[in-house]
Amino acid sequence: MAGLIDSYKKVYENKTIHLWMFLIALVWSVLSNLCDIAMGRPDTFRQNPFDLIFNFLLGIYSIQFLHNAILSDFPLPSFNEINWKALPGLIGLNIVWGMYAGIILLAALISFVFLHSWVVPIIMMIGVVIVSVFVYYVFLAYAEDFQTKGLLNIKLLLTFINVSAKETYKNLLVFLLFNGLFIAVYLMIYVAAGYFDFDKFGHIAGDYYTFDLLMYAGIGYFLIISWYFAFPYSLIKTYIEKIRPVIKKEQGND
Repeated sequence: MAGLIDSYKKVYENKTIHLWMFLIALVWSVLSNLCDIAMGRPDTFRQNPFDLIFNFLLGIYSIQFLHNAILSDFPLPSFNEINWKALPGLIGLNIVWGMYAGIILLAALISFVFLHSWVVPIIMMIGVVIVSVFVYYVFLAYAEDFQTKGLLNIKLLLTFINVSAKETYKNLLVFLLFNGLFIAVYLMIYVAAGYFDFDKFGHIAGDYYTFDLLMYAGIGYFLIISWYFAFPYSLIKTYIEKIRPVIKKEQGND
């Protein structure tokens, strides 16, 4: 629990930046939802070009924050501190590791086609979920020196699990429980708003109202703060003590 509290305290050291973070979440919510509505897919949540753009913008800002945090433990940087030269490497890492996940999921689909059973695909998908948290260490390593050397080997995850499984999963569980509690409160607000008919103002399209956009922005802001900043920050100690030596060895062997 101490790691959870310390991580959010660190993220909120630079309080002035959080107004901008909420505005980003609000603009993202508005543009993404309007885009989905315009494309005739109002029920698809955040699966359009705006989502890709905002994910990478927040991703490069998160990388800069983690870079500063690893080297000197600074709080959230200003936007003009972002090292945009790190963006191509970030995109490359996302593509490569996304391809790994895609190949495994494709293999799960193929196994279903041939075996006519969901057992193997479900096991494979659960495996992806279980090990995916360790990809955070890949991006922490990239954040340290903006180098992708040695970070594209999928076998790294097995080494990461071997040296840091206990600390990583314990940390992840605490964050999941806290986020679950927040989402429960969020849903209660939605239910209460519906009960008092407070949610039906500022009609936009279909079942979308101004209330929905504000709520999406609120939950988006919280999830951004949690999974782009607080959670990876909480992994820095484990990264420095257990993961960094493994990666340095991998880079030395390349």
